[in-house]
Amino acid sequence: MTFPNYSLRDELQLAQEALKTDGLRVLLTVSMQSLVKAGSSESPQIKECVEQADLIVVEDPEILSVAGIHSSQRIHEAEDHLFFTELLKRLQRGQQQIYLVASKNAALEKIREILADRYEKLHIVGQYSIEDYPDDLDRMINEINSAAPDVIISVMPTPQQEEFLVANRSKLMAKLWYGLGENYGLLMEKKGFGWRMKRLIHIGRFKMHVNQYEEKGDK
Repeated sequence: MTFPNYSLRDELQLAQEALKTDGLRVLLTVSMQSLVKAGSSESPQIKECVEQADLIVVEDPEILSVAGIHSSQRIHEAEDHLFFTELLKRLQRGQQQIYLVASKNAALEKIREILADRYEKLHIVGQYSIEDYPDDLDRMINEINSAAPDVIISVMPTPQQEEFLVANRSKLMAKLWYGLGENYGLLMEKKGFGWRMKRLIHIGRFKMHVNQYEEKGDK
């Protein structure tokens, strides 16, 4: 997987341009956790979804390093999750209508609570948990379209999110799908001891995954 070396300014401009166009644009957040899950999954929709995404935002400096991107500015932007912070500020200022989707009720309530705490004026017009009706994704699509949001913020995990998008992207009447993934908590948690421990766990797993991939490539 390769990542375009966009500046933060370019990434934000692309995201804002999506709000002015017809059809759903897809913005995916890539973390160490999501890459490890993608690498161990046999779902072909992951690669297809990533290839069709309009913007990929890297939120871990370790990924940039592996991708050969060593700019101190880019590393700083990833470490401090500046894209997420700046985009949410702009969505709040622009009064864009936001819809939240998640796989589980607990994840849905957590992301809503965090956003309400940090962006109290964010205009959230609805939310949906697949857990309530796991076999009826058409219901989810109808609920989203009825709310007519500008932006869908997703904390669905890989590969569920990618499989859903490949099958249903054209059915969604919104401007932007912002896929935070299930690791979204690290974007918003204070960098205390617990945060550092989670980071170390993800870094260890990511490095192991990269080493295994490189070993396969050498054979």
